[in-house]
Amino acid sequence: MITFLPPHLGGPLRRRGLMIEDLYMVFCLVAFWLSLSLPMLRHFTYLIPLIGLVGCLALGKCTFPQHLWPFLLLVVVGAMLGPLSGRDGLQDIYLILIGVMPFALGQRYRFGWWPVFMVAVIGAVVAIVLSKATGGRVSADAGIDVLGSKSAFESPYSFVFGMLTVWAVVTKRWKEALIALVFTVLTLKRIALLGVIACVLVTLLPRRLGNLLLSPVVMISLNALAVTLAVMYAMGQFDQLIFDLTGMSANQAGMGRRVLYFRPSMELTAHLERYVFVGGGAGWVYDIMRAKASWGHKGNLHNDVMKIVLEYGGLAMAGFFWLAYRTKSWPIKVLWLYVNLTLLTDNTLIYTYFVFGFGMIAMTADAEWREAAAAAAAKARAAPRPRQPRPLGPGWTRLP
Repeated sequence: MITFLPPHLGGPLRRRGLMIEDLYMVFCLVAFWLSLSLPMLRHFTYLIPLIGLVGCLALGKCTFPQHLWPFLLLVVVGAMLGPLSGRDGLQDIYLILIGVMPFALGQRYRFGWWPVFMVAVIGAVVAIVLSKATGGRVSADAGIDVLGSKSAFESPYSFVFGMLTVWAVVTKRWKEALIALVFTVLTLKRIALLGVIACVLVTLLPRRLGNLLLSPVVMISLNALAVTLAVMYAMGQFDQLIFDLTGMSANQAGMGRRVLYFRPSMELTAHLERYVFVGGGAGWVYDIMRAKASWGHKGNLHNDVMKIVLEYGGLAMAGFFWLAYRTKSWPIKVLWLYVNLTLLTDNTLIYTYFVFGFGMIAMTADAEWREAAAAAAAKARAAPRPRQPRPLGPGWTRLP
């Protein structure tokens, strides 16, 4: 844990710390649930960093769990590049802060799998019913098309159900994993489903091989490769292959991402020597897309790894994934893989509920994993050891 403020700043309010921390936790939980289930109330989450800062000053502490340090790195680098950042970029930095600040007072979020799942189910039902009632995209006859990433019940909660599936898998809750997987498919986000499949495959590997794969050097290299492939895709080098495999154009198969990636890919390849070291500041991608694609609005790139390289720089990208995968906790490594895969084709870096959900679920899964390991070790120590034969004195021979 990192402590940013000296203890003496807390003063007499320290004795009321438990009440302040609990109230802040409840506010954060309610605000995130409302932001997903009732989007018109999502701006309540904007109060989270401000209230958290007041709480840190009152209690004299500001702590963050290690698995959220990668997000804090982007906040720090984004602040350093502040003069280059536009309004939309500063908003992105604030959105990341919304996701991590609920942990600033040192809370230990420990909720059981089933309560979290049921809250997610209720929230998804409310969001889907509300969307249908207000003429949203939900259609009763839309069916489910995994390849086309379409579902009658499509919802951002798919990312949450995917994370719940991974949580269940790493803690060996197979029944719960299957149930959460069904809901991930129903509320379909294609990358969430692909992320779950990849995480399941990694957990089936021998642990030594899995730890090697999810090591910082390997994952930094794979993410750099993924950005390279995305650039090649944007330049049309996979058009024929994609058409042969899917019968769709490259842009159609990628849900419009070939067009989205094209201008940022041109910028990246034209000034690669710059972006290896430093980016154009938070929000630079929006400026590229507005200026060169004639967009009059804020356009999301749907590739946050490329976005990190363009806005924060290749060194920041390497630092981000080094901090992510340096942990020795197996559940956190696997959950970071899930987060990593969503970053490759979506905008989850600025999905506040997603960052918070990852922080909470990773914290709980890690605690459960450590407790199970400690219980297994205690059981092994308590097991009776085989009785060793006493040594015989000189001149004696043990009979067979």
